[in-house]
Formats: sequence, C-alpha cells, structure tokens
Amino acid sequence: MKKEKIIIGTLILTVATTSVRFIGMFFRIYLAGTLGAEGMGLYQLILSFYFLMVTFATSGIRVAISKLISEEIALGNYANAKNVLRQAVGLSLFTGITAGVILYFFAPYIGSNILNDERTILPLLYLAPSLPIMAISNCYKGYFYALGKVSQPSIIQIIEQLTRISLIIFLMDYYLPKGLEYGCVAIAIGMTAEEIIALFLIWFLYICDKKAKWKSNKKGNNMIIKILSISLPISGTSYLNSILRTVENTLIPVRLLLYGLSSEMAISLYGMVKGMVLPILFFPSSILTSLSSILIPSVAGDNAVSNEKRVSRTLSQVLHFTAISGILVVAVFVAFPNEIALAVYKDSQVGIMIKIISYVCPFMYLNMVISSMLNALGEQFSSFKVNIIESILKISIIYFFVPIYGFKAYLFALFITTILNTILYLIRLLQVSCILFDVSNWIFKPIIAAAIALVISKYSFSLFIRNSGNIISLISSIIILCLLYLMGLIVSKSVRLDSIYEMKKSLFR
Repeated sequence: MKKEKIIIGTLILTVATTSVRFIGMFFRIYLAGTLGAEGMGLYQLILSFYFLMVTFATSGIRVAISKLISEEIALGNYANAKNVLRQAVGLSLFTGITAGVILYFFAPYIGSNILNDERTILPLLYLAPSLPIMAISNCYKGYFYALGKVSQPSIIQIIEQLTRISLIIFLMDYYLPKGLEYGCVAIAIGMTAEEIIALFLIWFLYICDKKAKWKSNKKGNNMIIKILSISLPISGTSYLNSILRTVENTLIPVRLLLYGLSSEMAISLYGMVKGMVLPILFFPSSILTSLSSILIPSVAGDNAVSNEKRVSRTLSQVLHFTAISGILVVAVFVAFPNEIALAVYKDSQVGIMIKIISYVCPFMYLNMVISSMLNALGEQFSSFKVNIIESILKISIIYFFVPIYGFKAYLFALFITTILNTILYLIRLLQVSCILFDVSNWIFKPIIAAAIALVISKYSFSLFIRNSGNIISLISSIIILCLLYLMGLIVSKSVRLDSIYEMKKSLFR
C-alpha cells in the first residue's frame, strides 16, 4: 500500500508541476501583454536580486533535510530524523530573517547602484517580508519530499500559484496606471501573500501527519553539523551562482548600452529573453523537475545502505530519459518556433530567439538532473567548483564581448557555458558512480528519430493549415511529432518498454 501511495504521490507531483507551469505560462502571457517587453525586463531585474536573497534564506536546507531524513529513516534512526527537521527550521528562521532585513534596509542602495534602476526599489521593499516565511515553509516541504509524500507540497504549490496570480491580476488595474514600477509592486505583494498562504498550509499538513509523531526511545543526536555539511557547499554554490547571475543580469543591459542600443531597447531585449523565451523553453521540463525532487531521497537512501547496483540503475535510467526528452524539445521548437511564439506572445521576434536558444535545451535539462544526482551522492563541492567556472566564463564574455558584438555575444556565452557546465558535471558523475553513458541509445538514435519526426510533422502542418486554424494545426502537428519520435525510439531500440517499468520500480518503490 505504501508503494502505491508513493507512486500516486509522484504522479500528483508531476501533474501539479505541469499544471503550475501551464498556469504560470498563461500568467506570463498576461504579464507580457500588460507590462510589455520593458516591464518584463524591469520585473526580471527585480527577480534577479530577489532570488539572490532567496538563495541566502533557503539554499541547501531542503536538499539537506530531504537527504538526511531519508538516510536516517533507512537506518531506523527516527529520533535523528525529527532532529534534522527541528534544527533545520531554526537555522532557516535565522537565515530568512537576516535576508529579509538586508533586502528591506538596503533596497534603496540595491535599486540605485546595483540594479541601476530606481523603479526597482519599492517592489524590493514589498518582497522583503516573504523571505523568512519562505525559509520556514521550505523545511517542511523538504520533510514531505524525504518521506515520498509529494502530494502535500504539490497541492500547496497549485494553491500558492493561484493565490499569487489572482491577487496580482486584482491589484494590477489599480497599480499599473501609476507606472511600471507600481505594476511590479502589485507582483511583489502577490508573491509575499503566496508565501504566507504556503507556510500556513504546509505547517497544518505537517501537524496532521502521522510520521511527525514518531516515537523513539533514543534522544537523538545533534544534527546541525550534518545539516551544515550538506547545505553549506550547496549554499556556497548557490550564493556564488546567484551573485554572479545578478552581476550577469545587471551587466547585460549596461553592456548593450555600450554596444549602441537605447536604454529602453536594452531592457526590452533582456526582458524578452529572460522573461519570455527561457520560460517557454523550460516549460516542458515539468516531469524532469518532479524526477529531480524524487531523485535525492531515492538515491540518498540507497547510497546510505551501500546499494550501488540500484543507485547505478536509477541514475542511468533518469539520464537516458532526460537526454531523449531534451532532444524531443529541440525538435518541437526548431520545427515550430514562429508558430509557438505567435500563439503564445503574438510576437515573431520571440520565435527567432526560441529557435536559436532551443538547441541548448538538452544541456539545460541534463544540467538540472545531474546536479540533483551529484547532490544525492554527496558531491556538493564538485557542483560548487563547476558553477564557479561556468559563471566566471559567462560574465567575462558578457563584459568584454557584448559591447563589441551585441546580443549575439550573450547568446554565445549562454551556449558555451551551459554545454561546458553539463560536460564537467557529467565527467564528475561518471567518476563517482558506476553508470555508463550510452552515446548510441541516448544521443545518436534519438537525434535521428527526432529529425525524421520533425520533417514529417512540418509537412503535416502545411497540410493541416489549409483546412484548420493555426492553433489546432500546431497542436496536431506537435502531437504527431511526439508520436513519431516515440515510435522511432522504440523501433531503433533506443527505448525498451521493460526499461520504463524498471525506472518506475527504481524511483517509486
């Protein structure tokens, strides 16, 4: 019965993540239409520094909770499992309050001197209270993920999203006429309200959970050192990543100005890529996000009891699934970039960017999943080193080459650093695990299958468009592409039906 509940819970997580992505995508369409490209650029600037503070408040803690509770349960140390959560909440409360205070009192300096736009100050002030609230709820979410009870945080995720969107749409009509700055204030209020609702709900579900009432004769050990040993390397990576990402995000508009673009054009182009194109490209990764959430407790539990065979099998199957998913996404976006851009944003220029950047999707997806694998195997410091190399290289390219070559230099930086990061991650994963990267079945055969499916689906679209509307033709052609791709994988024996069942057993046992 427990196995069935975990499988159902994981399915709920995938459905919830996909639902949130759908809702979020429609909301981004609303924001793009309401704020415009310049407003989206301003919004992304605010988020770039806000996420730096979120990283300081929460980074590494949920991973540590998920990993340690899974290990302690596997070893039967229930008292230690409870101590992990209690001490993590205390630590998160400290980091969350500290981050909130920094953001609130330094918002004027941040907006004027770091983000170089005073319109970002007021939204940052409204976002500050959300940080300690988010830090605490993050701990309880890690607890549920560790137990495989993914349905609870999944339901909350949907409620959070709906709360935020409803409130923002309600406030936007009042705030936006005052200017783009106040449109971003409406978003900030919605995001803070979202975190308050999430904390109340996740805490309520926790106190109702039977596992929270574990009984043990042992007092339990002080787990703070173990928590910090896992969270600090991840946090260090995330802090540096966030700092460098903030530097990157503030550099792009500034260096584009030196290239010769106007301030409005620079912030609009930045907003188009960061706020419109990349969310579209990451939209299909809902299932991979779910797999990453399940992967840490699943692999950490097996690793704790030295079950190397199961760890190796799980990692191999997830890598295979990620690779073929990324190649499918490239095929879809290369086949129909303009059609997707016009259907979503009614902007053909977005389509050009989608087609160009889509080629890096497999590396982005592999990056996300391999990072989770390394964290599950205790390789946080390896991730730290790789991310330093990636970020410094990207900022260097932006700083020196964007003023000369414009936005093309940023796209080059995005490609080269993402590919390099993924390769370095993969090399380290192969060193610390027993998996073998099957280039033929994971790369070559899927590319051939995707290319054939792409050509046929493009032809089918040209036939559909004569008799049906654009949206119906587009959806029909994408479905045909996906089905043909799946058939190609099965015929070429890149995917075997029994391997799907094995992956389900490895992850959802």
